[in-house]
Amino acid sequence: MIAVAALTALTLLVPQQLDQIVKDGTPGVEAHVNGHNHARGNAPVNGQVRIGSITKSFVAVATLQLVAGNGVELDKPVNRYVPHIKDSRITVRQVLQHTSGLPDYVMQVGVPKIADIRDRYLAPHDLLDVALSQPVRFQPGEKYEYSNTNYVVAGLLIQKVTGRPVGEAIQKVITKAGLKDTYWPDQGEQRIRGRHAQAYSLSDLLDPKSKVVNATELDTSAAWASGAMVSTPADVAKFYKTLLQGGLLAKPQLDDMRRTVTVDEKSAYGLGLESTKLSCGGVWWGHGGSIHGWASLGGATDSGRNAAITLTALPGTFGDDPATKFQQVFDVMDTALCEKK
Repeated sequence: MIAVAALTALTLLVPQQLDQIVKDGTPGVEAHVNGHNHARGNAPVNGQVRIGSITKSFVAVATLQLVAGNGVELDKPVNRYVPHIKDSRITVRQVLQHTSGLPDYVMQVGVPKIADIRDRYLAPHDLLDVALSQPVRFQPGEKYEYSNTNYVVAGLLIQKVTGRPVGEAIQKVITKAGLKDTYWPDQGEQRIRGRHAQAYSLSDLLDPKSKVVNATELDTSAAWASGAMVSTPADVAKFYKTLLQGGLLAKPQLDDMRRTVTVDEKSAYGLGLESTKLSCGGVWWGHGGSIHGWASLGGATDSGRNAAITLTALPGTFGDDPATKFQQVFDVMDTALCEKK
């Protein structure tokens, strides 16, 4: 049962916060909060969206399932499975936790400019080769630094161990979680399959004065295992609730996933799963994701409260302040997941 105070926040404050996000320039926003769907602006209720780096949570779960059943060892060298990684000090755990020191590839393959990637297929090994052509960022295990390369490596590990495309391993996670509107795009697939909003992006993410373009159709191979998936807010919220309640991983692997390193004063990162402090005390667990045209955030608490929100344009696309808009999104999550006393 939802407490009266929490129900009041759900029925009144969350919709008001969503209204403000649209008023401040975002064309559309979708949210799912504890079983309730909301939509504003150009967004359909619980339409399909590109979830960007929320994909990392699915990939981490698939990897940890291999730890449980296929002999993958978190603290052994990742180059057992991905020989391209020459440094035998880098472990599977460090890859999943962004403490490997591997440099990111996104700038080098042209991700900021949508015209450079919209119709371009990039193979996973090409992404990794670009990353490995750069100097390492730091020594393995020295600190945390987010790098999409880590999850390209994780995807390649999954393929090596299973002998099958990574999308098949992700589909098993999707099926086990009972998700109906979530999928891994086929190679070369650019259109979103189900009902969805139109999404908008700056033509160059590094130039706030660049032209705004429709970013709905996109080849997401440049993201691959770091951010290619499509889902809905309801499915994302259900995924995290199911995960935290032990529906996807055995307890030892879920404990590993929740063993964190500090990111900043409010958050910490586990294995494809981030904890964020709540204003009412405690934390919520989840992940954010950004890709051309979409910005998403999803998660759940140990008590079972769950929420997800997606914008149909990256913050800053329409002249809004990105930091302010991202904070608005986190505020919605905090309202949705806090059980006010």
